Amino acid sequence: MPLLSRGGFDQFEATASGPAADEYGLTGPQPFTVLREVTRALQPVPLTFASATEERGVQLTRLKLTPGSRVMLRSVTDPGTPLHILCWSWDLSGDAPLVTPGPDADLSRWTAPLNGSERFLDDAPLELVPPRKVVGCRSVRLILWQSGRVADPATVTGEVREALRHSRLASVLATLASGAPTTMMTAVGVREAAGELGREIAPVLRALCGDYVDFFEGFYPAAHDTVRSDHVSGFHSELSLRM
Repeated sequence: MPLLSRGGFDQFEATASGPAADEYGLTGPQPFTVLREVTRALQPVPLTFASATEERGVQLTRLKLTPGSRVMLRSVTDPGTPLHILCWSWDLSGDAPLVTPGPDADLSRWTAPLNGSERFLDDAPLELVPPRKVVGCRSVRLILWQSGRVADPATVTGEVREALRHSRLASVLATLASGAPTTMMTAVGVREAAGELGREIAPVLRALCGDYVDFFEGFYPAAHDTVRSDHVSGFHSELSLRM
Protein backbone atom coordinates (compact mmCIF):
# COMPACT_ATOMS: atom_id res chain seq x y z
CA MET A 1 0.00 0.00 0.00
CA PRO A 2 1.49 3.39 -0.98
CA LEU A 3 2.40 5.91 1.72
CA LEU A 4 0.79 8.82 -0.13
CA SER A 5 -2.27 8.66 -2.35
CA ARG A 6 -4.73 10.74 -4.31
CA GLY A 7 -8.18 9.58 -5.35
CA GLY A 8 -9.20 6.01 -6.07
CA PHE A 9 -10.79 3.72 -8.63
CA ASP A 10 -14.24 4.22 -7.12
CA GLN A 11 -14.27 7.84 -8.35
CA PHE A 12 -14.11 6.90 -12.02
CA GLU A 13 -17.15 7.45 -14.16
CA ALA A 14 -18.82 5.41 -16.87
CA THR A 15 -22.13 5.44 -18.71
CA ALA A 16 -24.34 2.35 -18.36
CA SER A 17 -26.72 1.06 -21.01
CA GLY A 18 -29.26 -1.75 -21.37
CA PRO A 19 -32.22 -2.70 -19.16
CA ALA A 20 -30.46 -1.85 -15.89
CA ALA A 21 -29.76 1.67 -17.06
CA ASP A 22 -33.35 2.10 -18.21
CA GLU A 23 -34.81 0.69 -14.98
CA TYR A 24 -32.73 2.89 -12.69
CA GLY A 25 -32.60 5.97 -14.88
CA LEU A 26 -28.81 5.83 -15.19
CA THR A 27 -28.46 8.54 -17.78
CA GLY A 28 -25.05 10.04 -18.40
CA PRO A 29 -21.78 9.30 -16.59
CA GLN A 30 -22.06 7.87 -13.07
CA PRO A 31 -19.38 7.12 -10.45
CA PHE A 32 -18.23 3.52 -10.30
CA THR A 33 -19.50 3.22 -6.71
CA VAL A 34 -23.04 4.14 -7.80
CA LEU A 35 -23.01 1.82 -10.80
CA ARG A 36 -21.67 -1.10 -8.77
CA GLU A 37 -24.29 -0.72 -6.06
CA VAL A 38 -27.47 -0.14 -8.03
CA THR A 39 -26.70 -2.78 -10.67
CA ARG A 40 -25.58 -5.49 -8.25
CA ALA A 41 -28.47 -7.83 -9.14
CA LEU A 42 -28.81 -6.83 -12.80
CA GLN A 43 -25.72 -8.21 -14.55
CA PRO A 44 -24.48 -7.92 -17.20
CA VAL A 45 -24.54 -4.13 -17.49
CA PRO A 46 -22.78 -2.70 -20.58
CA LEU A 47 -20.50 0.26 -19.81
CA THR A 48 -18.84 3.00 -21.80
CA PHE A 49 -15.90 4.62 -20.01
CA ALA A 50 -15.44 8.37 -20.25
CA SER A 51 -12.59 9.55 -22.49
CA ALA A 52 -10.50 12.70 -22.23
CA THR A 53 -11.11 15.22 -24.99
CA GLU A 54 -7.40 15.95 -25.38
CA GLU A 55 -4.10 14.18 -24.94
CA ARG A 56 -2.54 14.55 -21.55
CA GLY A 57 0.58 13.29 -19.81
CA VAL A 58 1.89 13.33 -16.26
CA GLN A 59 5.13 14.99 -15.17
CA LEU A 60 6.90 14.88 -11.83
CA THR A 61 7.91 18.49 -11.18
CA ARG A 62 9.04 18.32 -7.56
CA LEU A 63 10.23 15.69 -5.11
CA LYS A 64 11.56 16.47 -1.64
CA LEU A 65 12.61 14.18 1.18
CA THR A 66 13.86 15.59 4.49
CA PRO A 67 16.16 13.74 6.94
CA GLY A 68 13.06 12.53 8.79
CA SER A 69 12.22 10.36 5.79
CA ARG A 70 14.76 7.86 7.14
CA VAL A 71 11.71 6.22 8.72
CA MET A 72 10.92 4.85 5.24
CA LEU A 73 14.34 4.88 3.49
CA ARG A 74 17.24 4.18 5.83
CA SER A 75 19.96 5.54 3.55
CA VAL A 76 18.11 8.59 2.28
CA THR A 77 20.83 10.96 3.57
CA ASP A 78 23.75 8.74 2.55
CA PRO A 79 25.61 10.53 -0.28
CA GLY A 80 27.00 7.21 -1.49
CA THR A 81 23.58 5.63 -2.02
CA PRO A 82 21.62 7.10 -4.98
CA LEU A 83 17.85 7.44 -4.77
CA HIS A 84 16.16 6.23 -7.96
CA ILE A 85 12.65 6.95 -9.23
CA LEU A 86 10.46 4.38 -10.95
CA CYS A 87 6.86 4.72 -12.14
CA TRP A 88 4.18 2.55 -13.64
CA SER A 89 0.85 3.75 -14.99
CA TRP A 90 -2.24 2.49 -16.78
CA ASP A 91 -5.69 3.55 -17.93
CA LEU A 92 -8.78 1.79 -19.32
CA SER A 93 -7.92 2.17 -23.01
CA GLY A 94 -6.73 -1.43 -23.30
CA ASP A 95 -3.06 -0.40 -23.62
CA ALA A 96 -0.55 -2.39 -21.58
CA PRO A 97 0.73 -0.82 -18.32
CA LEU A 98 3.58 1.63 -18.93
CA VAL A 99 6.85 1.61 -16.94
CA THR A 100 9.14 4.63 -16.83
CA PRO A 101 11.98 5.44 -17.20
CA GLY A 102 11.90 3.80 -20.60
CA PRO A 103 14.77 1.86 -22.21
CA ASP A 104 16.13 4.96 -23.95
CA ALA A 105 15.81 7.39 -21.01
CA ASP A 106 18.70 9.33 -19.49
CA LEU A 107 18.70 7.40 -16.21
CA SER A 108 20.77 10.03 -14.43
CA ARG A 109 17.74 12.33 -14.53
CA TRP A 110 15.73 9.70 -12.66
CA THR A 111 17.93 10.02 -9.58
CA ALA A 112 17.06 12.56 -6.87
CA PRO A 113 20.28 14.34 -5.81
CA LEU A 114 21.27 14.96 -2.21
CA ASN A 115 21.37 18.69 -1.40
CA GLY A 116 22.75 19.18 2.09
CA SER A 117 20.61 16.92 4.24
CA GLU A 118 17.67 16.67 1.80
CA ARG A 119 16.88 14.83 -1.39
CA PHE A 120 15.50 17.45 -3.72
CA LEU A 121 14.28 17.37 -7.31
CA ASP A 122 12.71 20.63 -8.42
CA ASP A 123 11.82 22.42 -11.67
CA ALA A 124 13.27 19.62 -13.79
CA PRO A 125 10.15 17.71 -14.84
CA LEU A 126 10.34 13.99 -15.42
CA GLU A 127 7.85 12.64 -17.91
CA LEU A 128 6.13 9.85 -16.01
CA VAL A 129 3.45 9.37 -18.68
CA PRO A 130 3.80 10.67 -22.26
CA PRO A 131 0.82 12.63 -23.62
CA ARG A 132 -1.98 10.34 -24.78
CA LYS A 133 -5.76 10.06 -24.81
CA VAL A 134 -6.89 8.75 -21.41
CA VAL A 135 -9.89 6.42 -21.13
CA GLY A 136 -11.70 6.03 -17.83
CA CYS A 137 -8.82 7.04 -15.63
CA ARG A 138 -5.10 7.43 -15.33
CA SER A 139 -3.45 5.56 -12.47
CA VAL A 140 0.11 6.57 -11.54
CA ARG A 141 2.26 4.62 -9.05
CA LEU A 142 5.64 5.97 -7.91
CA ILE A 143 8.37 3.82 -6.33
CA LEU A 144 11.53 5.21 -4.71
CA TRP A 145 14.39 2.75 -4.40
CA GLN A 146 18.04 2.43 -3.47
CA SER A 147 20.55 -0.35 -3.88
CA GLY A 148 24.01 -1.10 -2.60
CA ARG A 149 23.91 -4.23 -4.72
CA VAL A 150 24.77 -4.75 -8.37
CA ALA A 151 21.28 -3.90 -9.62
CA ASP A 152 21.18 -0.77 -11.77
CA PRO A 153 18.15 1.31 -12.84
CA ALA A 154 17.97 -0.31 -16.27
CA THR A 155 17.85 -3.78 -14.71
CA VAL A 156 15.25 -2.85 -12.10
CA THR A 157 12.91 -1.11 -14.54
CA GLY A 158 13.36 -3.94 -17.04
CA GLU A 159 12.42 -6.59 -14.47
CA VAL A 160 9.44 -4.55 -13.26
CA ARG A 161 8.32 -4.10 -16.87
CA GLU A 162 8.48 -7.85 -17.40
CA ALA A 163 6.57 -8.56 -14.16
CA LEU A 164 3.86 -6.10 -15.19
CA ARG A 165 3.60 -7.76 -18.59
CA HIS A 166 2.69 -11.03 -16.86
CA SER A 167 0.47 -9.47 -14.18
CA ARG A 168 -3.23 -10.12 -13.74
CA LEU A 169 -3.87 -6.42 -14.40
CA ALA A 170 -2.20 -6.60 -17.82
CA SER A 171 -4.41 -9.59 -18.71
CA VAL A 172 -7.58 -7.82 -17.62
CA LEU A 173 -6.67 -4.60 -19.44
CA ALA A 174 -6.00 -6.57 -22.62
CA THR A 175 -9.65 -7.64 -22.68
CA LEU A 176 -10.57 -3.96 -23.08
CA ALA A 177 -8.70 -3.91 -26.39
CA SER A 178 -10.09 -7.22 -27.61
CA GLY A 179 -13.39 -5.81 -28.84
CA ALA A 180 -15.37 -7.81 -26.29
CA PRO A 181 -18.26 -5.90 -24.66
CA THR A 182 -17.25 -3.93 -21.58
CA THR A 183 -19.50 -4.51 -18.59
CA MET A 184 -19.62 -3.83 -14.87
CA MET A 185 -17.89 -7.17 -14.30
CA THR A 186 -15.01 -5.97 -16.49
CA ALA A 187 -14.64 -2.86 -14.33
CA VAL A 188 -14.80 -4.93 -11.14
CA GLY A 189 -12.06 -7.19 -12.54
CA VAL A 190 -9.82 -4.21 -13.27
CA ARG A 191 -10.35 -2.86 -9.76
CA GLU A 192 -9.47 -6.19 -8.14
CA ALA A 193 -6.41 -6.75 -10.35
CA ALA A 194 -5.14 -3.23 -9.67
CA GLY A 195 -5.40 -3.89 -5.94
CA GLU A 196 -3.14 -6.95 -6.31
CA LEU A 197 -0.51 -5.25 -8.46
CA GLY A 198 1.67 -3.94 -5.66
CA ARG A 199 1.93 -7.42 -4.15
CA GLU A 200 2.83 -8.91 -7.54
CA ILE A 201 5.69 -6.44 -8.09
CA ALA A 202 7.00 -6.50 -4.50
CA PRO A 203 9.06 -9.73 -4.94
CA VAL A 204 10.98 -8.13 -7.83
CA LEU A 205 11.78 -5.02 -5.81
CA ARG A 206 12.79 -7.03 -2.74
CA ALA A 207 15.13 -9.17 -4.83
CA LEU A 208 16.88 -6.28 -6.59
CA CYS A 209 16.71 -3.28 -4.25
CA GLY A 210 18.56 -2.80 -1.00
CA ASP A 211 15.73 -0.54 0.12
CA TYR A 212 12.56 0.76 -1.52
CA VAL A 213 9.27 2.41 -0.64
CA ASP A 214 5.89 2.23 -2.34
CA PHE A 215 5.69 6.02 -2.27
CA PHE A 216 2.65 7.35 -4.14
CA GLU A 217 -0.45 6.26 -6.02
CA GLY A 218 -2.73 8.73 -7.80
CA PHE A 219 -5.97 8.20 -9.75
CA TYR A 220 -7.03 10.93 -12.18
CA PRO A 221 -10.41 10.53 -13.97
CA ALA A 222 -10.46 11.11 -17.72
CA ALA A 223 -13.66 13.14 -17.40
CA HIS A 224 -11.74 15.95 -15.65
CA ASP A 225 -10.25 17.69 -18.67
CA THR A 226 -8.97 20.80 -16.90
CA VAL A 227 -5.19 21.09 -17.02
CA ARG A 228 -4.09 20.86 -13.42
CA SER A 229 -1.28 20.27 -10.99
CA ASP A 230 -1.30 18.21 -7.85
CA HIS A 231 0.74 18.54 -4.66
CA VAL A 232 0.86 15.84 -1.99
CA SER A 233 2.88 15.81 1.23
CA GLY A 234 3.40 13.62 4.27
CA PHE A 235 5.93 11.29 5.94
CA HIS A 236 8.66 14.00 5.82
CA SER A 237 8.32 14.21 2.05
CA GLU A 238 6.38 15.89 -0.73
CA LEU A 239 5.83 15.67 -4.45
CA SER A 240 4.18 17.73 -7.16
CA LEU A 241 2.72 16.50 -10.43
CA ARG A 242 1.64 18.37 -13.54
CA MET A 243 -1.09 17.00 -15.79
